[in-house]
Amino acid sequence: MWYRKHVLSGVRPFDPVSDSKAVIELIALAFGDRLGPDGEIALGEMRRAARLASWLGWFYWPVWEDTGFAPGFVWVEEGRVLGNVSLRRAAEWGGFIIGNLAVHPDWQRRGIASALMEKALETISVQGGRWIGLEVRHDNRAALSLYERLGFVEVGRTLHMLRPAGLYYEGRGCRALPAPFVMRRGQKGDRPALLDLLHTVIPTPQRALLELRDEQYRPGVSTGTECWWIVENKRKLCGAVRAYHERGKRPDRLEILVAPGDHEDIEAALVQQGMASLRSVHKKMVESVLPNPSASLVGALESCGFQRLRVLIQMRLDLARRIPVTVSRHE
Repeated sequence: MWYRKHVLSGVRPFDPVSDSKAVIELIALAFGDRLGPDGEIALGEMRRAARLASWLGWFYWPVWEDTGFAPGFVWVEEGRVLGNVSLRRAAEWGGFIIGNLAVHPDWQRRGIASALMEKALETISVQGGRWIGLEVRHDNRAALSLYERLGFVEVGRTLHMLRPAGLYYEGRGCRALPAPFVMRRGQKGDRPALLDLLHTVIPTPQRALLELRDEQYRPGVSTGTECWWIVENKRKLCGAVRAYHERGKRPDRLEILVAPGDHEDIEAALVQQGMASLRSVHKKMVESVLPNPSASLVGALESCGFQRLRVLIQMRLDLARRIPVTVSRHE
């Protein structure tokens, strides 16, 4: 089996039995305080999962012994895990996602990241993958340079904002909208128009990387954890907000979509109504991931206590168009 093939130095497949704890601590060390409060929560959950199971459900695809497909690779030196890259299949057919690429700070710029990425791309190509996607912080110049050399291109950006727990919110609901805009609860019949809005706001390649699936958008279907509000103009849907309550310590979420050209008043109203719909808004963190947001939407969230956390760039490589390149051994 692939996970029993160990090497003393260099790249080998990730072993879920022996590597889980080492990879988690490597991620914590490599990314440090850049994880943010939500990342620290996720890291804590991964540590607990590693104590209870021999696989990492957050980053790794299950082991397929019949295909020999490894869910990731590690770089080892004399038994120490010093680098890691994770792989999983994307929701869209033919796609694979690079979940994370981490190298120990003391071992960076020695070609480890390049070797791990080349092995990942080779494996995905053998498995018949058509495209590969990943996300990278906009200020990580070394990683961006490596991905660009490998042929990845930017397909979109997301601004991640977080509202700390414990902040008071008056919860006065929706601000008045100018005529002829009207806000109401989402209904099942809004789904086709909502999907049209989603496809208008977020380009297809970026949606694939964010893994936004049409079946996730079901206003009017009661789940006990989410609430949809719709803004329309003469029965034409032009904005929507989903307030989603997460269990446990994970942040609650606001997802906001506004048609191009319809901004300030609609965005502010959607933010306020979404916040008022979260029953634990005083106690929990609230997260909002904004694909290519307008300045007015960012301002509306900031006025409710949200803070800018990070900007992630979504990048994609189409394997059929890839031209082999020579990567610097100092990446």
